[in-house]
Amino acid sequence: MTKAYIKMRPNELHNALVKHIPEPEMRELKKAEIEHAKKTQRAERLRNFQHKRLWNELLSPLRYELSNARVGLRHKTDDVAREQAFSAYIRLMTKLEKKLEALQLALDDDGRLMTPSHIAKELSIPNNGVHWTDWIPLTKRTEVEVLFGAIPHKPKAKRKLPFQRTQRPNTKLKTRLLKRTIKELGNLESERAIDWTGVALERITQIKRAIKLIEALKPTDAVPHTWHGLIKQPE
Repeated sequence: MTKAYIKMRPNELHNALVKHIPEPEMRELKKAEIEHAKKTQRAERLRNFQHKRLWNELLSPLRYELSNARVGLRHKTDDVAREQAFSAYIRLMTKLEKKLEALQLALDDDGRLMTPSHIAKELSIPNNGVHWTDWIPLTKRTEVEVLFGAIPHKPKAKRKLPFQRTQRPNTKLKTRLLKRTIKELGNLESERAIDWTGVALERITQIKRAIKLIEALKPTDAVPHTWHGLIKQPE
């Protein structure tokens, strides 16, 4: 019956419990049980939403680049080197797409779906796996880059550069990260009034630097999930 109770409005729930559980103490225990179930359900929905959002943020730029590469391959020329480079690039990205789609179903020790950053840490993926290019082994990247480097350059033609750390133009990710970082800075500065340790001051300095780096991000730049990802990367 708990599942049915969860869907009820407060008045409906009260009337139903009075009808089925006449003892006040038992009724209060049941109310507490239902409230706990509601909170658990909300937390689960939030985790699932976050899980879907984080994986989409990782896969979306990959699929966008994969789509562009397929368009490039369909542009027929007599350039064999160009066809080999684009074909190898597409194969590598397609393989990665299937791998990441499979990893979305990975569970942790508690049976919960894992986020990209959690899996990236376990697999020692650079930069916590924030961008799809981080998931490509260096040897594989080098092989494809060599193929693109072998394409004869044509005057006024733009040379394709594979594995760019870019994303589809999106200002929401930047805004979201900036708000979280500014909030963390405010909380830390409030705490500093009590704790003037060198550790706190150093962290404040890092966050302020990170805020400048976030503000300087372009709409197509890869955005890490936390400001730490920017500090670890060169400016």
